[in-house]
Amino acid sequence: MAVEDALFLSRISDKVYVIHRRDELRAIKSSVNKLLANDNVTVLWDSVVESINGTETVESLDIKNVKTGEYSNLEVSGVFVAVGYIPNSQIFKDIVATDSNGYIIAGENTETNIPGIFAAGDIRTKDLRQIITAASDGANAITAVERYLNEN
Repeated sequence: MAVEDALFLSRISDKVYVIHRRDELRAIKSSVNKLLANDNVTVLWDSVVESINGTETVESLDIKNVKTGEYSNLEVSGVFVAVGYIPNSQIFKDIVATDSNGYIIAGENTETNIPGIFAAGDIRTKDLRQIITAASDGANAITAVERYLNEN
């Protein structure tokens, strides 16, 4: 999601920095290619943010290169954090089917492979993870649960 977020920001900002702790991005290749070809995006590889600096607003970032140990300071006026997703689904891994990333496999109706168990929100397999899609999942789950209870 960080690549998609950076692409969105690049359409409305003069300059976007992507600070990434590794030397490659693990996003959809076409999105990565689009990001890297974007003139107003700079990727700082093998780097992490050590601190966000400023008094009333964000003014700069202290950045550390994890390979060289070198520190630098980058003047910026805002920070958006996108650090990836790890589903909190361990408790369910031996109960319902999950994908290789640990997301619970459930359709748009939120039904899992076990009758009577439903999964909604960002824990469910889906392409888009946003507050609005999680809320929509909740509405779908309520309908699916009511239908299940009425039929059983």
